Amino acid sequence: MSIPLYQKIYDDILEGLKSGKLAPGDKVMSEKELAHEYGVSRITSKKALEMLASDGYIKRMPGRGSFVQFAPGSSAKGSGRRWKIGVVMDSINDVFGSGILSTIEKLAEDNGFFVVLRIAYGRRDMEESAIQALLDFGVDGMILMTSHSEDINPLLLQLVIDKVPIVLVDRYLRGIPAPFVGTNNYASTAMATDYILELGHRHISFLTRPFKSTTTIQNRLDGFIKSHAEHGVAIEESKWVTDISSIVQGGCSPENIEADVEKICTMLRKNPDVTCLFAAEYNITSLAVKAVRRLGISVPEDISIICFDGPSDFTGESFFTRIVQPEEKIGRKAVQILIDELCGKTGHTNEKQFFMGDLVIGKSTCPPKEPSGK
Repeated sequence: MSIPLYQKIYDDILEGLKSGKLAPGDKVMSEKELAHEYGVSRITSKKALEMLASDGYIKRMPGRGSFVQFAPGSSAKGSGRRWKIGVVMDSINDVFGSGILSTIEKLAEDNGFFVVLRIAYGRRDMEESAIQALLDFGVDGMILMTSHSEDINPLLLQLVIDKVPIVLVDRYLRGIPAPFVGTNNYASTAMATDYILELGHRHISFLTRPFKSTTTIQNRLDGFIKSHAEHGVAIEESKWVTDISSIVQGGCSPENIEADVEKICTMLRKNPDVTCLFAAEYNITSLAVKAVRRLGISVPEDISIICFDGPSDFTGESFFTRIVQPEEKIGRKAVQILIDELCGKTGHTNEKQFFMGDLVIGKSTCPPKEPSGK
């Protein structure tokens, strides 16, 4: 008894997948091309493609055609194997990180692989143990958000040497020949500083943890300086507070919080001409608010505040003017690169993808007051 023609088309394409003739990401012949190739109607070829899509072997994209699903999805259907992707995150909360993780999880569900999550809580020892645990568990590749540090974790170098597919996100590490996806902190900060300067602010205090400990913060500071230079405004380092320590992992004690709030208060007492505070991280914003309240200063009437990240309320609004990092884009691109690496498409070895953040104007910024006497 002969098999239906649509079944023959299905079987031939499936055999091409198994033999490697068709690789993940390859385009499958169209309904029209298959109909011509097999001498059948387009209804028959369409049925074969719909069966392949239903079984998870191909993905049909209107207007573009049909494409072979990447290996984990087809392996899951063909042999019962599903690839395991390890994800190590320095931290995760509503301010930053949850959007990246949710995007990774959504793409995992769509494409048939498991995500195994470990959180390092900003600690280098926990980061190393998390990576080692994922290796012991047998993950096929990893997406890594490392801690705020210039020191390169030796285990990361070993992953590269051992050719374990990895993608670094958010924290750019010089010297690691691995693909990276994150925010363009330099350009995004310059954009936000442009906005503040164009409002008329000239005395801006930059608030940050010790910036030499992390490329991320250094790039933000460089963008801040660049904007000043392009506007012909002098930077005033004496008005910066660059040793905020309570937001560093292990430093969040009541004593350290109080010390940091007082640092900001002291700077403002010495520099009453400061009209804007630029917080390099959202957690620093909370310290800045405590300081200005202690001094009886109003936001934004007396002083403006701008920051990175920050939560929105249920309507999608936020009090603070802030740079919102493109978490969905970061997560999606990281997964796409890792998929290609797992499928043997090694063109991403040193790819660095930087996305611009979005400047969201809140209620914490306005033009500075006119000096007294005018």
